[in-house]
Amino acid sequence: MFNKKHKKWKKLNIKSSETRKNIQISQELRDIFHGYIMSNNWMNQSTKQKRLFVKWLYEKFKIPLKIKNTQDICESFRSMWYNGKRKSLPSTIACFFSIPFVTLWFAGNGTKISTKQHSIKFEVTYWTRKERMLLKQLFKTRFNINVKILRAGISKWILVIGGREYSKFRTIITQIDLIPRFFPQKLYKK
Repeated sequence: MFNKKHKKWKKLNIKSSETRKNIQISQELRDIFHGYIMSNNWMNQSTKQKRLFVKWLYEKFKIPLKIKNTQDICESFRSMWYNGKRKSLPSTIACFFSIPFVTLWFAGNGTKISTKQHSIKFEVTYWTRKERMLLKQLFKTRFNINVKILRAGISKWILVIGGREYSKFRTIITQIDLIPRFFPQKLYKK
């Protein structure tokens, strides 16, 4: 399983229209929220799979939260990613570039590539060249995975993990039950 450091609880100050609240969440849950935002808060799946994903997400909460608190938490995390209207990587991304983060990012934004070699891709068009290079560096330093940044068509960019690197990546994203349980179609069969 992933590092036990994710089990530590941290206080998170949530700004709300009602009052300022201190809600404690684990580092794992923090990384899950960031991964979900990185994937554009979007799961391209059936309604049933979306419901299962939401159920999985709420299982990660160790304390029951009201819908309003959940919205406040999401908004607090989202504000770290947006500078005005433009979405950009937070300066602290290295702190939460972890197994939960990458798994959630892949669940929402990653896809298999139809090739002879097992490969996956993430769309990274909306990130600047510097941000794409940072993502490449983080994969290398955190997980010892070499990724390629390729042009896809005229104006799109993708981050590709393929060949021998795919098996390392698969090992990482299957340490959490999200992909095997709800998105098995995103994985190649062994």
